[in-house]
Parts: sequence; C-alpha cells; structure tokens
Amino acid sequence: MILIACFVTLLTIPIGCKKYIQVDTPPQIISPENAFKDNQTAASVLTGIYSQISNQQVLVDQTLISTAVIPELSADDLTLYDPDGSVYFSDFYKNSLEPKYLNSYGLLSTYWNKIYPLVYTANIAIEGLRDNVALSENVRNRLLGEAYFMRGFLYFYLVNFYGGVPLVLTTKYNQTAHLSRSSVSDVYTQIIADLTKAEGLLDYTYVGANIGTTSGERVRPNLAAVIALEARVFLYQKNYPAAEAAATKVINQSAFGLTSLNNTFLKNSSETIWALQPVQTGYNTSEANAFILPSTGPDAISYPVFASSSLVDSFEPGDERKTNWLGHVDVNGMTYYYPTKYKVQFSPNLVTVDENTIVLRLSEQYLIRAEARNEQNNVAGAVADLNTIRARSRGSVTTEVPNPLPALSPTLAQVALRPIILQERRVELFTEWGHRWFDLKRSGTIDAVMTPAAITKGGIWNNYKSLYPIPFDEIQNNNSLTQNPGYSN
Repeated sequence: MILIACFVTLLTIPIGCKKYIQVDTPPQIISPENAFKDNQTAASVLTGIYSQISNQQVLVDQTLISTAVIPELSADDLTLYDPDGSVYFSDFYKNSLEPKYLNSYGLLSTYWNKIYPLVYTANIAIEGLRDNVALSENVRNRLLGEAYFMRGFLYFYLVNFYGGVPLVLTTKYNQTAHLSRSSVSDVYTQIIADLTKAEGLLDYTYVGANIGTTSGERVRPNLAAVIALEARVFLYQKNYPAAEAAATKVINQSAFGLTSLNNTFLKNSSETIWALQPVQTGYNTSEANAFILPSTGPDAISYPVFASSSLVDSFEPGDERKTNWLGHVDVNGMTYYYPTKYKVQFSPNLVTVDENTIVLRLSEQYLIRAEARNEQNNVAGAVADLNTIRARSRGSVTTEVPNPLPALSPTLAQVALRPIILQERRVELFTEWGHRWFDLKRSGTIDAVMTPAAITKGGIWNNYKSLYPIPFDEIQNNNSLTQNPGYSN
C-alpha cells in the first residue's frame, strides 16, 4: 500500500512553481501510457488516490481527511485551545483567512493545492482507461468507474469550499493553463455527469486490490458509493425527488443496515458504504489521534482541538450519541469534551486494524431522505426516517439520563421539522467530512449561527467568509482566475 501511494504521489506532485490547475506529468517518472498496460499497475493509480486522501497528518496537512477538523473549526463544532498561537488553525478558527498567507507552496497548505493534483490523477486514469484494450474488460470498467466517481467526489469538495472553480477535465497543459472559474451550476452539472458515467460502470460488489476478486473490505468505491454521493449532490441542488430516490436505493440494499452506536465506526460495519484504509504502520484512523485527549487535557501543540460547548450542549437529554461519541477529561476544574467516534489511537506495536475512516455511511442517507421528503411535504415519511436514527440513539432511564430520547411526532409541521433535521444532522455527522460547515451554508443559517460563534472565537463574521479564499499564487499565476468576493488578492 505505501509503495503504491509513493508511486501515485510521484504522478501527482508538480515540479517547480507551476499552478495546480496546469499540472503536467513530470518527465523523470513512469508515464501515464505505461501505467495502464497491465491490470495491477492500472489498479494502483486509483489505489494511490485513496492512499493520498488517507494521509495521517490530519493536524498539519490539509488532505481531504482533515475535513474532520478544518471546516469544523471554521463552523461551531470544535474549539481551538490556543486561538492566537496555532500556526495551522487560528485563521480557519477565527474566520480570518487571507489569500496572501495561503500560498500553495508555503507553510500553510490549502485544499485547493491538495485536491487539484488528485483531480489530475483521476484525469490520467480516465484518459488511460478509456478505450484501453490492454486490460481485461471488467478491470478497465471497474477502474474507469472509480476514476469518474473520484473526480466527481473531488469536485464536490472544491465547489463547496470555494464556489465556482476551474473544471480541469484533461491532462493537456495547453487546455488547462489559463482556465477561468466555471459557475457553481456548471461544476455540479459536471459532478452529476461523472457520477452518471460511474453508475453505468460499477456494481454493488466490493473488490480487492487486484479488482478481479470480491472482498469483505469496503475500501474501494462501488455502485452504492456512487448513488450515495448522487443523493447528497441532488440534495444540495434541491432536487428533492432525485435525492429521495437515490437515498432509497442505498437504504434498500441488503448489505447495509444501521448498527449500534458502539459498532458504527468499526471496520466494515454494516453502516459503511465506503471507507479508507490506514496507510501507515501503527495507525487505524487519523481522527482518533487528532481528537482523543490525554488525561492532561488539550494543549497548544499536540492536542489543540476539542468539542465546542455549542456542540456538547446541542444533544438532547437521553441521546446516547453524546455518551458514546464524546469523551471527556477533567483538568483543573475544567471539563473538556472530545469526539470519540474512532477509538483506536496510534501505537508503534499495533498490528491489527479495527477501524477505517468512513467516508460515506448509511445514516447520512436516512438524513438525506428525511430532508428530501420533508421538502416534498411528506412530513410523516421524513419523521419516520429521523426516528429510525433516533431509535438507536435512545438512552435508557438512569440517574444521569432521566428521560430517553423521545420519538418525533409525525404531526409536526414542515417548517418546524427543518431545524430539527439540521440538528439531527449535526449530532449524527459532527466531525465527519465537513458536513456542519456545508449544512450551515446550504440551509441559509450560517449568518445566524456564525455571527455569535465568531465573537466567541475572537473573530468577526461576514458572509463572504463562508467560502475559503483561492490561494494568492494561483491568482498571480493565472490572470483568468478571480478571487472570491470579500478577499483581497
């Protein structure tokens, strides 16, 4: 796995100070033509993308896996222990990002310069696999489906972090060197186009590293992953009938089912639709190492983040997600809560993998369908989906939890259910893949939530900050690129 990751790292790292949307293949490495001459090497290109996303340096490197931390700090789910002294997190936390400090090649990396090289690798795969007769047909189709899925997945994050972005759909430098930003609508159209192609190439089976055999490991995206992402994209586009239909397809698959809170985040749980394997010895997930606090509590360097009081207080009495998915330590009269969805921390002697980072899981599909149903005025159907999730989160009657989490009433009004759905998404999906940050933006509640939250963090909120700025050197190197409104170039 590590050797494969290194191989694809070489394919995706640009040489010199070239802007990321014009990356071409470094001349001293294996060519894309040679990469797709046999099944094993071709499979390694896609495996390498997953390995890159699964980078373990979640606290110092903005790979996509760090969406568990960065946008949660930008929103209101995490607190930064030292808001003025953290070189990596302060500006995200205080919503005070400035493009000139976000150089792609500088100390503070950005999602822009992490995602576009992965897009480039996906493009290499698409170009190398289309019409490829050197590979067996099933391997070619499977890998091509994964490549289209990954490109759609990557653009989903680009458009939600930055708004309209350049659509790089080829590896040809002369066609990408001076691309301008496509509209948000056009980016979403491309995402759906990629996912539609992936849907026609993949099936519901999970396969191993050699692609040719089935596997019990849910670490390569399949048709369920494609449809799950489609459901999310349709929801974001407010195409509620399509979102409901897609989510229902996933929910109805017998391979998936809600499980207990303790088992949800275990490797290959029945809730897992797609997950990432660890790529370094001694690790299970980045999240466990980023979040679990020692008995001494948080500090400015090694354990800089913990759960915000806003998140902790948002759980209803009797909601066992609070006791199962949040831990706490008491230090000098202070109680610090921290996420414990993942529980296996790094150990140099660790030889087993009990947890994989889950990218897509079943609970989100129930939440997507609930929202889609509610927006179509099927309140009873929406409540039924929410109650399915709440049922496994219902506490028992104890001294600490005097009342179990109640079921929601199917007679709720549509308008009353909207904030409840947003709240359910928060307590179910916190510190997972940027959901809270994106939900605040798409629901139109970000100003109401972030105006007081920013004051608590020591910053000032303005609506333009809901999009991250494009890195300074990208603007400097491409005069066709424009900065997001509100930021200086």
